[in-house]
Amino acid sequence: MSHWFTTAVFLVLVFGFLAWRFLGSRTWKQLQLRKAAAMAAAGRTDDMLRYLRRNINPGDLGDPVTNALVYFYMKAGRFDDAEKIILGAMKRGGETALALAQMGYVAGGRKEYAESEVYYRKAMDLDESLKPTMNVNIAGMLIETGQRLDEAEKLLFEAMELREGAGRSGIHANLAMLYMKLKRPVDARVHAMTAYELIPSGSSLLNVSRANVLALASRACAMQGDGEEASKLASKALKLVRNLPGTEELVSTLEKMVAGVKEHGNDR
Repeated sequence: MSHWFTTAVFLVLVFGFLAWRFLGSRTWKQLQLRKAAAMAAAGRTDDMLRYLRRNINPGDLGDPVTNALVYFYMKAGRFDDAEKIILGAMKRGGETALALAQMGYVAGGRKEYAESEVYYRKAMDLDESLKPTMNVNIAGMLIETGQRLDEAEKLLFEAMELREGAGRSGIHANLAMLYMKLKRPVDARVHAMTAYELIPSGSSLLNVSRANVLALASRACAMQGDGEEASKLASKALKLVRNLPGTEELVSTLEKMVAGVKEHGNDR
């Protein structure tokens, strides 16, 4: 297991606690998550998973430890494992908004987009506070499939009105991808750079997010014919992730972008 991945796991576990800190015994749950995060940081991922599985509340997806385990499985692409926990909780406690939202994520991860959208919309019906996240998730699927792009834009702007500050970074990133698909590079560039400015710096995980939106901005510049700025942005993105284990694919893509822009510039 790479250092990058264990760092990501550590951040996921901490996020899981912060997101659901109002549930259960905060002090005890915090200690459990810290212990699991320490295992992950030491490369003991199997031990971490065993520990989390022993300490989940199988009937409560809002339990911080249960939530952290489900989130880990989903981010690791282990959708069957995540689904097993979600369905078990639903048998005990019914169709909660959180359970439906997580089932939507699982279906989306399997590319079952129509089913995923149904789950997301049911989750919104049960809990209106989920609307920003569900809107972004649905819009992301529509952008990926190239369908109902006008609706995707509307969903993202609705989500924008319900979020503030750094919480808007993912919305701007999705808008950048949408406008690239619509061949509107000026708008794509603006939203990609806005996302970049909103994402805090300081951690490896966040640097990957910043590099991804810079790559979007670079592609937008290249589409506009601004090769110099495209090369500058791709190079900046590359510096953020070049030495991070687990980012080899992104690094390779950025290196090709920088080389491609330079080659194109030399031909002009």
